[in-house]
Amino acid sequence: MQEAFAGVPQTMRSFSRSIVFQSDVYYNRRTLQHFSHLSLSKHNGRRSSLPQRVFTFLSLVFFALLITIAGNGCTQNSSSKDSSGAITGTVRLGPHVPLWMMHGTLTVVVYMKGSTSPAYLPVALEEFYHPAFPVPFRITQKNVRLSGIDLKGNVRLVANLTIDSGSPLVASGTYTGATAGEVAVGGPPVNLLVDTPAPR
Repeated sequence: MQEAFAGVPQTMRSFSRSIVFQSDVYYNRRTLQHFSHLSLSKHNGRRSSLPQRVFTFLSLVFFALLITIAGNGCTQNSSSKDSSGAITGTVRLGPHVPLWMMHGTLTVVVYMKGSTSPAYLPVALEEFYHPAFPVPFRITQKNVRLSGIDLKGNVRLVANLTIDSGSPLVASGTYTGATAGEVAVGGPPVNLLVDTPAPR
């Protein structure tokens, strides 16, 4: 400050210092007026300083961030758990299946080996009425129709497209399609092609 006033007469120095002092006082007053709600507040007869208010605010932000991260983690774990116990895929219609069959009902049936028998047993299914092909499907534990069965391991899938018209003008019938072998629950999407007339 002394260097700044070097070479300036004493009268000018006093006048300049007076202006600087008045400017500082004005600035401090304006600052307190604009930010008084942040710097000072009465609480239980005491005044909380600005650092305390900032610390409280940052603590709340950090707590909210922890809740958000924990919620996302639970959602991701739940989603991965649901997908690991699901069978997904698409059912397509063969070119030789009559168009009137699309007014029927499509069922995707899951077959699983029994615990006491090597035979495959139907354990779960999903139905589609008047389907529009291609039909995406997703089968989970909610689709299991037998009590005590957990949808896991290797299974086989069969898709049946059936129409029972009850009219002589429209023929009834069933077309089917199946996986070539076993597929894993929670594995890659399965493609089923309905193109074979079911034996009568």
